[in-house]
Amino acid sequence: MRSNLEKRDCARFQYEAPLKIEECGTGLYYEARMYNYSLQGMYFESDLALVSGTRVNLWLSDLPENSLPEISSAEVRWSEEIIGAVVLFKYGTGIKYSRSIKHKD
Repeated sequence: MRSNLEKRDCARFQYEAPLKIEECGTGLYYEARMYNYSLQGMYFESDLALVSGTRVNLWLSDLPENSLPEISSAEVRWSEEIIGAVVLFKYGTGIKYSRSIKHKD
């Protein structure tokens, strides 16, 4: 897993939620789990090995009303295999949204 996760432009908010992802244009959807997010990006885990620069579409589900902003597309910044841990998924991925988001008030 990545080391030195503190190099960030925006604060991270810890929030775990189910996520569906699609590598743009493939029409194939994958289950994933979001573990944290910021106004510019997100960290999630899935069984999909994504290459840096890949465009993805995202769908968040099972969220409390008015909690997280709507996020629809992003670019993969990094993706690494999760080794030596008991986890649900094989890969950890960091993404940057196509446009920065704002919290719902």
